[in-house]
Amino acid sequence: TPYVDLRGRLVADLLLEHLREQGAVRPALIVGAGSRHSSVDAVAAYERRAEEHGWTPVVARVPESGGEQAGYECCAALLAEHPGIDAVCALVDAFAVGAVRAVRDSGRAVPDDVMVVTRYDGLRARTCEPPLTAVDLHLDRAASDAVELLLGRLRGDTAPLVAVSPKPRVIARASSLRTARA
Repeated sequence: TPYVDLRGRLVADLLLEHLREQGAVRPALIVGAGSRHSSVDAVAAYERRAEEHGWTPVVARVPESGGEQAGYECCAALLAEHPGIDAVCALVDAFAVGAVRAVRDSGRAVPDDVMVVTRYDGLRARTCEPPLTAVDLHLDRAASDAVELLLGRLRGDTAPLVAVSPKPRVIARASSLRTARA
């Protein structure tokens, strides 16, 4: 089946490296409970990074249908069970918005006590308070590539085609910037 590769492992690597550069030593990962490539790739990247940097792995899988409230409940539980968490990489933007609320309700501050980042640079990421560090996935290009793959399939192209999106770029925002203020 033709598809557009949004480079999930690289996206997770970029976010985790950003957190490490900002001083994270005990980051947690929150992903969707399904088997989406972005979640599977992120868990693999996180586990590799955890081993490299000596992090104790803390991974939570949450049904995406739960949205912001699921992110809130998951993050609140993680913070209670692992009070040393100093960063949360919540791949789903709704989870990240809920995580920000959970951090605050736990009496901690974003980003001073717990940094929060997400994968998708959408409206939720940009309008969250503080604004969420996210990734430019070049979705305009990905959408165009997907249309071209679909049109090719409709024309009868049968070769399995993969369009690889341009290199993703972290858009650092207030939810994770520590060193700039240190």
